[in-house]
Amino acid sequence: MSAATAVGAVALAAAGLVAPPYAGNLGTATYQGKATFTEDYKPDWDKVACPKSENLKTLPKEFIAGLNREQFGKGDKSPNCGVIVEVTGPKGKFKVQIVDVAEGPKKGDLNLDKAAFAKIADVNDGIVKISWAVAK
Repeated sequence: MSAATAVGAVALAAAGLVAPPYAGNLGTATYQGKATFTEDYKPDWDKVACPKSENLKTLPKEFIAGLNREQFGKGDKSPNCGVIVEVTGPKGKFKVQIVDVAEGPKKGDLNLDKAAFAKIADVNDGIVKISWAVAK
């Protein structure tokens, strides 16, 4: 396990999250896409698309992701809410939790909070190519 992956796992554990093998409907595939970040993307039940649920009992304080609409699905309820994915970017790998939908991006794209983006790329890049899969 890389240092970045270990830090991500510790951060998720500290937030009261367990990295279950819950894959929503994403399966075991590795997806290719782009990651972007939003400066003020903060976890707030009133601002994220995912409702509190069995798979997402609490919102982590950081290291969150919005999943593209195609993979998230229609409406505000998605089987992918709460799924923890491992994202690989130019600086390495890091785990984030899906808590929101990202409108506009294409299949494979994620919107990350700034803290998560900084783990996989330089925030000055703004948009980077990534691959990701459900965390094991």
